[in-house]
Parts: sequence; C-alpha cells; structure tokens
Amino acid sequence: MKLEMIGLNHRTATLSLRERAAISPDTLPTLLERLVRHPNIEGAAILSTCNRAELYLSPTFHFEESELRALYAEVFELQPEDGDVAYVYRDANAVKHLFRVASGLDSQMLGEIQILVQVKNAYNTALELACTSGILNKLFTQAIFCGKQVRTRTAISQGAVSVAYAAIEIAQRLYNKLGEKNILLVGAGETTKLASKYLADAGACNWRVSNRTTAHAAELAEQIGGEITSFPPNSEDIAWADIVVSATSSPSAIVKMSECGAGLKGRKRPLLFLDLAVPRDIDSAFAERDDVYVYTVDDFQELVAANIKSRQKEAVRAEELVEKEVHIFSEWYRENRIAPSIQQLQVALETIRASEVEQQARHFRPEDREEIEKFSRSMMKKVTSMIIANMRRAAADGNDLTLARAVTVAFAGKDQHAIDEILEKLNHELSH
Repeated sequence: MKLEMIGLNHRTATLSLRERAAISPDTLPTLLERLVRHPNIEGAAILSTCNRAELYLSPTFHFEESELRALYAEVFELQPEDGDVAYVYRDANAVKHLFRVASGLDSQMLGEIQILVQVKNAYNTALELACTSGILNKLFTQAIFCGKQVRTRTAISQGAVSVAYAAIEIAQRLYNKLGEKNILLVGAGETTKLASKYLADAGACNWRVSNRTTAHAAELAEQIGGEITSFPPNSEDIAWADIVVSATSSPSAIVKMSECGAGLKGRKRPLLFLDLAVPRDIDSAFAERDDVYVYTVDDFQELVAANIKSRQKEAVRAEELVEKEVHIFSEWYRENRIAPSIQQLQVALETIRASEVEQQARHFRPEDREEIEKFSRSMMKKVTSMIIANMRRAAADGNDLTLARAVTVAFAGKDQHAIDEILEKLNHELSH
C-alpha cells in the first residue's frame, strides 16, 4: 500500500506551534499544486483545522522518514526541528488514523461533528484541483462514510460535540443568564455560526456581527436577528459587548488592544473573550486586565476531559466500526492492486488465443471457424479464471504477487516451459 500521512494535533503540539502550522484557505491551492509536482507524489491532500495540520500523500514509493519530515516543515513553513515532532503513519495505519479523525475519535472534544465537514472540505479542495489520486479518492470517500456510520450508529455525537459548545458552557458559568448579554461575533464561518446557535439556545438575543466580507456578516446577522458592524470591530463594539466570540482564519490578531482598548474605559461589568481561532484572534494584552477574561482553544481541556469520560462507552463501539471500515478498505486495496495485472493477463491470453486460432485455421474448414472461436474462448476463459482466482487469493493472503506477475510475463512471452511450471504450481496451490 502506498499511503503516508504526517501531522501535528492538539495532543502533540503546543498552540503556538499549531498557529505557525495553520494554512489559510488562500494559500492551500498553491501548496497542493506544488506538492503534486514532486516527482515522488501521485496525489496529496491537506487537512488544516484549528487543532491539526495534516498532510496526506500517495507516493510512488515510500519517503524516507527524514525526507518526509523535511517536506512537511517546508509545506507548513516550519523550522526543521518542528517537523521532527510530527507523527507519521503509513499504509493501514494512515487509513485508520484518518477514519478515526473523520469519526471524531481523534478530536479535542470526543465525537465533535465539525471535523467531518472539515475532512470533506479538505478532500473536495484537493479533488477540485485535480491533486488527488485513485487511492486518496477511495481513502477520503470511505473515511467520510465511516464518520457518518459512527455518528448514526453510536451516540458519540450527542450532547456537547465541539469546542464551540465548550466555549459557551464557559460563558454560562460566568453569566447565569445570557438573554440580557450583548454578544459580538467576529467572523461568520462555520465555527462562529455553531457558537451563535449554542448561544441562542442558551437564551442570547442581542447580537453584532463583524466579518471581513460584509455580505456574509449580513447573512449571519439576519439569521440571528442581529446587526452588522465594522471589521475589525472597534472600541465602541468592545464597550458594548459582554461576550466576544471570535473565529476567523486571519494569520494574526484581529481584536487588538491598540485599536480597541479604549472600549474598556469606564466599564463596570466583566468582558469575556472566547477565542476559537488558530492562530489566535484576540490580542493577548487583553488578558492582563482584571475585568477581562480571555479563553483560547487550549483552555477547554477540562470540559473535553468530562466529555471523554461520559462518552467512553460509545467510543468503544465507534472504534469497532472504524476497525471494520479499515478492514474493508484493506480488502479493497488488495483486490484493486492486482487489477492491472489481471487486465494485462487477460490481454496477453486473448492475444495468444487469437494468434493460435489464426495459425491453425488452415487445418480446419472455413465453416468451422465460428465453432473454433467459441471453443478457444471457452477454454481460455477457464484457464484465465483459474489463474485470476489464484491471484486474488494470493492478494488476500498478502502475497507479493510474484507468482501472478510471473504468469503474466510467461504468457505474454509465450514461454511454454515457464507456463508449465507455473500451472503446476497453481495446481498444487489450488489442491491444498
């Protein structure tokens, strides 16, 4: 199997490192197209979220691990030593890893829903750019199917299933009632929308939306009954807000003390920042104020741990489903990898059959030609079926297909001695 993946996530890398590894949607196409121009890469996909930065490859031959780590550091614009701490999975282990990711089993919050959408987006982006390969197409489509299976056949996705939900639980701990609080949303993407849904379910109803694209801000504001404001938000927005939820894909802080700090003057109530972005949207200088609370994605570990404990039983069932899907994928791969050999074999055998019939035609009456064709095709079909059955069994047993390749070469070259030897081996194999 020719699959490799390398990446960082919330368990293996600090928030600072994940921020540096984050890839903006604008640069993703360029990186993918550059990757597939590599002489050893047939297909590539990049999964970049707030909690992970992963590279999936189908290489012509496996990279040396040091070479793979250097490539990763180059793609994600990291220092060489940063690539050294990334995890690497190959072949079936890479399959299992992605299936677990798509199923929410590798998320900061066990069973979160949003990661499946992100896996779909990563795949669709690579597919639209023609940067995938046959094996990557199968890998991602089955990973998405696996994620859906886990969500429909287990209860792992019930309840708090995202970092956004954990953030809102923190808001509810600080403010018992959210109906009277002013909520400033910075960004209008899926994470912000999810957070606004949870806030609305908790009673929030006073909104302002700040987004780089005004049309998207207006769309979200209309959905929640709020109003739009400038982007980035200004000091008046900060003075107005009780809770600021921010989740953009900006490479640097959006809400800065130098531009919005004036909004803190004269406040007589606390201000809560829920920064769901990586890299962080909120200037760290705000956290130095006694009346300001700033939470980042790494501050939700307590709630994450509670969810992991409550969902552990369902996670066991989910892992079983993942193992089943990994097995199905492996079976597909073993079957698929002999398809070129089977096709080559069939072409070679048909060439031999047609040639032999043509050579022997002079020994038969012209009116017998059709019967000879039928007989020869029937005989060759039986021979072909026997060989293909053995090839498939060899593939299922993990055989390296040396025998299958030898059959193809022998028939293609009409080496009768080799054919006799191979058929004898096949006879022996099939009789045991």
